[in-house]
Amino acid sequence: MKASIFLRPLVIADAMTSFQWRNNPEVWKFTPFRPAAPITAEIETKWLRDVLLREDQKRFAICLSTTKRYIGNVQLINIADGAAEFHLFIAERECWGMGIGSQATAMILDYGFNTLHLDKILLDVNPENSGAIAIYKKMGFRETSGEDSFIRMELYRNEDKTLGEAISYTINLKEEAKWRNLIKRALKYDFYHSWTYHSLDNSAGKAVMFVYENGPDFIAIPLIKRNIPDSSYHDMSSVYGYSGPVSNRDFKTLTAEFIEGFKRSFLDFLKAEQVVTVFSRLNPFFDQSGLVGSFGGLVDNGKVVVFDLGLSLETQQLNYHGGVLRKIRKLREKGYYVKEANTDEDIRNFVSIYTLNMLRVDASETYYFDEAYFKALLHTDEFDARLMFVYDKDDYPVCGAVIVLTNGIMQAHLLGTRAAWLADSPAKLLTEEITVLGRKLGAKYYNLGGGLGFKEDSLFLWKANFSSLTFNYQTWRFVADQEAYNALILRQEIEPQTEVDFFPLYRLQANKV
Repeated sequence: MKASIFLRPLVIADAMTSFQWRNNPEVWKFTPFRPAAPITAEIETKWLRDVLLREDQKRFAICLSTTKRYIGNVQLINIADGAAEFHLFIAERECWGMGIGSQATAMILDYGFNTLHLDKILLDVNPENSGAIAIYKKMGFRETSGEDSFIRMELYRNEDKTLGEAISYTINLKEEAKWRNLIKRALKYDFYHSWTYHSLDNSAGKAVMFVYENGPDFIAIPLIKRNIPDSSYHDMSSVYGYSGPVSNRDFKTLTAEFIEGFKRSFLDFLKAEQVVTVFSRLNPFFDQSGLVGSFGGLVDNGKVVVFDLGLSLETQQLNYHGGVLRKIRKLREKGYYVKEANTDEDIRNFVSIYTLNMLRVDASETYYFDEAYFKALLHTDEFDARLMFVYDKDDYPVCGAVIVLTNGIMQAHLLGTRAAWLADSPAKLLTEEITVLGRKLGAKYYNLGGGLGFKEDSLFLWKANFSSLTFNYQTWRFVADQEAYNALILRQEIEPQTEVDFFPLYRLQANKV
């Protein structure tokens, strides 16, 4: 038998009923929100009073139309940038199986899309909760991934688009809002995919993002398009860092038909743009290899050293090698300390430290950045970038790093140490303190990166002394026009079979082979 319901906003008095539900494990069987300790009426009242004040949440009581009885909750939370998370539970057992979940879902979707004007509503559902999954699929939700024992599902306002209506297009830097919004729709992305980071690229090229869409799903890959000197051809490369393709779904859940459609469209795009090669550094935290590997040209380049910030600091320290912990303690004894920095003077200090560092190691010109670059990086609202300094006992900044946190991944972007302080290795103290900050910010991993050229050299070993956890690092080196590629490398007097780890070969000076 079906029951009719209505929704009303939650009120503080509802806590007198809902606190009892909190203590019923059967209600929370399929959710991760089971209380760890008994919930009293006072605890529930305080919690409800706090959440009802939040502007990024809309919480409603589910009530029976006939008796006005309060039987469960439905809510949209974390409302931001046109998206929200959907949660629902029916607490009264005798009301289960009466079609109430379907009605409440339809009502909250109508409210979200037509009153709040959301673009996307997402949810996480236990794979064992087959009844809920059936409801959500009936409402149009699509599975996008399955991680941490839950299935992620999403529904878009324009979900009436059906598969088969495939389109492809590009987004350039002049279309800032479009670029930003598309990346925010991605299931996983890093700051290396952002509009801000691409706008700061200092290579001789133009940033462009190729997008393939079919229905509500998409694959996008941001690249830098460059002219090949003395020719009508171009090539494409990724920005410095870890980028590669992104999608609103886990790549493994995309159908073979969808991936084949992306592949055909991207190849057509490369041909139309007279692109000879594509080079992209892949993100070690995202499984992009299956997608780009279908083109060919997937190369294993080595490993990056990673901190698992789910471990305690004490456990992390137990994994140190090479006297790292002893060295950190000595640095503290000498009066070194770490502090976040954010003033214009701090930025100028870091530019000086970093630039001298690059001069000392004879870095190429693409590794040099001015003050404007760092200001834009540190002040953007697209990701959380921070400048950290190590100060000596005289409060003088001797070592610094720019770190960036995006979606639980913290990256060690740029680092420098003043030459006179290298012997003390203050970067060791800085590295540990960054992991402390990362835990406070809710980061899951901190990526130290690899060695020079991602070889297991002295730099890699320095990093490996902090953590034994490594992730594979790969690049995508795709030749789109083999005939043109061969002609270009022969023009440089380079043999096509030359065993040099460089791509594309025609950009390698002949006298360096």
